[in-house]
Amino acid sequence: MLKNRLSLLKGYLFKNTEPGLWPSVIGIEITNRCNLDCLMCPRQNMTRSIGDMDMTLFKKIIDEISDKVEYVWLQAYGEPLLHKEVFGMIRYAKGRDLNVGLSTNATVIGSDMSDKLLESGLDYIILAFDGACKATYEKVRKGADYDSVIKNIDLFLRKKNERRSKMFAVVQCIYMRETEKEIKRFLNMWRKKGVNGIRIRQVTYSGEGKYKNLSKRACYWLWHDPYITWDGTLIPCCQDVNAVYPLGNVSAAPIIKLWNSRKMQELRQIHIEGGGYKTGLCKGCNMYQPGKLLVIGSSFFSASAVNKLVPVVESFISRLRY
Repeated sequence: MLKNRLSLLKGYLFKNTEPGLWPSVIGIEITNRCNLDCLMCPRQNMTRSIGDMDMTLFKKIIDEISDKVEYVWLQAYGEPLLHKEVFGMIRYAKGRDLNVGLSTNATVIGSDMSDKLLESGLDYIILAFDGACKATYEKVRKGADYDSVIKNIDLFLRKKNERRSKMFAVVQCIYMRETEKEIKRFLNMWRKKGVNGIRIRQVTYSGEGKYKNLSKRACYWLWHDPYITWDGTLIPCCQDVNAVYPLGNVSAAPIIKLWNSRKMQELRQIHIEGGGYKTGLCKGCNMYQPGKLLVIGSSFFSASAVNKLVPVVESFISRLRY
């Protein structure tokens, strides 16, 4: 895996549009159904069909990427815990020696769901909770109840602590106009046993938020982190909400072939030439772009280690900043 990461690093730094390698991380959208209508969520602009990934397709993907990819995220533009086979999917991926993470709005994590999550083998969970007070949270997370979700998270953390689970749990808030004045309070309210990290993350889709992507560098994620939608369409990154830049369907062609296809090479070349953020899929995107030193340094660590290190460092920096 280290050899693959270093080869990917070389491909990115030396502007090779066809690295011919597997990405370190793949996102799998097991569903794009959701029970909320969040203020900042690009699902509001989603035009593609809504559905759940078939278990047969999921197993095909996992079988194909095992021993090649380090980490899988089981979410994109939906609430993964709404998929009726989510725990079977986690167990299957774990059985193929993959590290598995997911992000949830925590609205459905009751006692039974908490037990199933902790028994599933899941490595990493992001508990998305935007805002520190009831009014802000319910304005942002439309359809969710502030008190109920806090109760759900607290119950999950209690069970996690009782089991001495090694699952890495992160509580995350998105920095935007509605939440920016509550960041310090948010950081303090989630200093709880069982919380391994707290993330303050920028809005990446709408172009809003504190951080703006003014970089003319080639997008790092185009060499690193593709996604597969619920119907099997491979897309370049998590920002392609409507699959407007489809690379092909993984049920009909090998993932590695699609990932290194001419179409993907063309997108990388546009970025290499400095035009990536002006046209097409990438216009207006402000996805965080790591600097070269960070890219180089992180390449020597596993995806699992990086995922755990990032929120810990962010928590420390956020406490200094806010």
